Amino acid sequence: RAVRAQPRDRHDPEQAGVVSKAIDAQFENSDAQTHTETEQAFAAGFIAMAGNLALLLNTIGLAVSFTILLVTANTMSMAVRERRTEIAVLKTLGFGSGKVMGLIVAESLLLGAIGGALGILASRGLVWMLTSTPGITDMLAGLGLSSLSLPPVVAALGFGVALFLGLAAGFMPAYSAYRSKITDMLRTV
Repeated sequence: RAVRAQPRDRHDPEQAGVVSKAIDAQFENSDAQTHTETEQAFAAGFIAMAGNLALLLNTIGLAVSFTILLVTANTMSMAVRERRTEIAVLKTLGFGSGKVMGLIVAESLLLGAIGGALGILASRGLVWMLTSTPGITDMLAGLGLSSLSLPPVVAALGFGVALFLGLAAGFMPAYSAYRSKITDMLRTV
């Protein structure tokens, strides 16, 4: 005996549950049982198989941010170490320790701002490439993503993180230059 669903409209999304139950009931006692679900439910189940994807991506993001912090801090430390003589001359000419520290922090913030801007431009270029490539566009549409974009809030957050990393990376070398004495810096020549 065949079970037939009689939806009012074949394209009515409200009837998806009734139709899927009717299809599953029809094949219930056969060798090829079915599990009927909507395309959105299938996509959600497929993504759920990846586990806690948000935690994984956040962990990777934190690891990358920490690595960028270490690289930027190393760059700023080397820059200050190589310019010890110039910093001593600036202090000799009357630049206060606070101004010297401010210059070093400003340089570090500039590095962070340039890195953040390049990252945003690269992200926008990658999003444009993904949305323009025919095969990838079809795949995104199959996952229910009609459009892919870089929201301004995310771009601003990324730029803010880049500025913070620049500030954090430059603070210790700048503080070291702030505390150093002119005679000690000139002696290392």
